[in-house]
Amino acid sequence: MYKNHHNCRVCGSIRLKKYIDLGELPLSNNLCETVHESSPRFPLQVMLCQDCGLSQLSVVVDPNILFGHYVYRSSINKGYVDHCRRMAVDLKERYCLNKDSFMVDIAGNDGALLLEFKSEIGLSILNIDPAVNLSTICHAKGVPTLNKFWGKDVGIGVSMVDYRTKVYSKSRETEPQDNRADLITATNVFAHVDDVFDFMEGVKAALKPTGVLVLEFPYLIDFIENNEFDTIYFEHLSYFSIIPLWRLCQKVGLNIMRVEKHAIHGGTVRVHIGYWDSDDTVQPFLDHESTLTDKTYQDFNTASFKAIYQFRDTLNLLKNKGFKIAGFAASAKGNTLLNCAGITCGTMDYIIDETPEKIGKYSPGTHIPIVSILDMGKPDYIVILSWNFADEIMKKLRGVGYCGQFIIPIPEFKIVDDWSNAVTIIKEEHVEIKPPYFTE
Repeated sequence: MYKNHHNCRVCGSIRLKKYIDLGELPLSNNLCETVHESSPRFPLQVMLCQDCGLSQLSVVVDPNILFGHYVYRSSINKGYVDHCRRMAVDLKERYCLNKDSFMVDIAGNDGALLLEFKSEIGLSILNIDPAVNLSTICHAKGVPTLNKFWGKDVGIGVSMVDYRTKVYSKSRETEPQDNRADLITATNVFAHVDDVFDFMEGVKAALKPTGVLVLEFPYLIDFIENNEFDTIYFEHLSYFSIIPLWRLCQKVGLNIMRVEKHAIHGGTVRVHIGYWDSDDTVQPFLDHESTLTDKTYQDFNTASFKAIYQFRDTLNLLKNKGFKIAGFAASAKGNTLLNCAGITCGTMDYIIDETPEKIGKYSPGTHIPIVSILDMGKPDYIVILSWNFADEIMKKLRGVGYCGQFIIPIPEFKIVDDWSNAVTIIKEEHVEIKPPYFTE
């Protein structure tokens, strides 16, 4: 089901150093059908390449197990859909995209990003996604989808099809019209890729010489500085910064043209890759990343376990005082946090979720029941497990009549009562937040 990974997937180095070990955890997105169902566990460790700076997991779980049926739905989160809309507007203007342009989205999930581009520009679209259930959803929305894992062979295949007419050509050289893409996007998927060279060769095959690849992924620096340890789960094989990505691009004959920071998902970078020269946005990222030291990663380890113990102790305290606690969003990051803290159905009564595929199931490893927002009842506290969408979630829950308080576990533990940008810890007699019991 899994294999150990002893070499850096970018530079091939064997000089990998472990800097955080979360123990043996279940697959975060593989929900249980029954409360008694056991979940296989695997070692969840992050290794740092001492040569190029890539962070990666020590193991690789079979991708067919992880992605053959995928329960995460992009379009569920309004904040992400809004982000997609802004992205479509920006890239349309930056690269002069129009109705004659062709776009490919790698691992496009349920089509949220592609539909925004189609609505904004009217261009031809194609989704490549391995999840059978998501492909079915996309076809129902009018999003053409190939049910495949992206790689060189798929990229070559895409380049030999005119997706406007669905006409297949035997050879690109004999086809008068260039069927290659003007834009290839890959949002929140590059971290999932084991063979990054095969991925990039697929891009080169499917991309026009004047086209651009746009990657979005959680940024390693935000991951470290904001203590986002819950972003560690088995789908995320790599935790990229710009330096190792630069080295990868140079190896395959591509170039990082532009880098931007975006707030989505707790800190994301948007990287523009193609055949043009770099602009002045790239070098500052390279300079800042070069200042990271071993202490940076040691401090991240320490802060992560302090946060885990504070979360555990506070929830147990509240439960022992008789309060009803629910979670919101049976997310991958939430399941990492719950398993690390040992929070089970004895402490958290249930998890509220809006994804149809998740309702009626149980969280992996912790066996907390997942219920619809219509059945949420009246908990005293709701833990925002998808804290990266906290404002949106809190506003939604207030809108359906929830009157209790919210717990935001990461990046800074808070108990809050509204969705104001200036959230503060609520001081109440019944809540005592003790220093975490942490030993190096």
